[in-house]
Formats: sequence, C-alpha cells, structure tokens
Amino acid sequence: MPPRPASTPADLGFAQLLRARGLRATAQRRVIYSVFARAASADASNAHLEAEEVFQQARVQLPDLSRATVYNSLGELVEAGLLGVVEGPGPQQFDANVTNHHHFRCALCGKLRDIDLEQVDVTLREQGFEVERAHVLLEGLCPQCAAGAGAA
Repeated sequence: MPPRPASTPADLGFAQLLRARGLRATAQRRVIYSVFARAASADASNAHLEAEEVFQQARVQLPDLSRATVYNSLGELVEAGLLGVVEGPGPQQFDANVTNHHHFRCALCGKLRDIDLEQVDVTLREQGFEVERAHVLLEGLCPQCAAGAGAA
C-alpha cells in the first residue's frame, strides 16, 4: 500500500469541512480535492477539470486510486456543495469555485474561464423576476485564440 499523503493545515480544514457536510475525510477525497487546489493556484480563472483529468492527476499521489472512486467522489463533492458542475458541449467539467459566477468557453481551445457577475449585464430583476441562481455560459474566442486567429 502506498504511503498516505502528508496532511497540511489546509487538508485539516478540508477534513473538517467534509465532516461538517456528512462525508468522511478519506485520503482519496483529500487527494481528489487537492487536484483542484493545484489547478487553481496555477490559473485561478481556469481551474475547471474533467473527471478523467482529475483521475490522471490524483493517481500520481495515489497510484491505486480507481476511476470509479474518482467519479463517485466527484459526485459526492458536488452533492455536498464543495464542487460545482459546468455543463455544455463536451465532457462535464468540475469547478471548485462554488460562488455564484458565470463561465466563458473558448470555441477554439475549449478552455473555460470564470466570469464575475458584474461582467455580465443581467436585467431580469429590473423586470420583476426573482432570480435565485444563474448559470450563463458565454462562448467565443479567448484573447489568446483571438490574437492567433487575427494573425492567420
């Protein structure tokens, strides 16, 4: 059996959060969630991962981790409100940013980016609607792809 990943203060806080949501703080859940923390630290606006990406990255730390455990854990973390899901064309993507926000998907490279609510003009409240949640997916070209397309 491989050695357990070392616990950090962030892991301990996450373990308490898991327990508060009725989930056991297993090594598998901690490692799976840590994949999102690493992705966010690398590019906070683009920490959206497919289940297969999570599986491949988590297996680096836990080589015996099964694909089924990753998929089941992702579902449990979504149900507990610790991960969000971004639907759209292609595979489902998971998002550790569970605050109310929108997304932009580049039609060329496929990357998702978080968009703050202030960046999207939503006028439904002014028209009398009571909006409880909003999931907006904007699509187009990201700055990098737009620059490349203009050069071609």
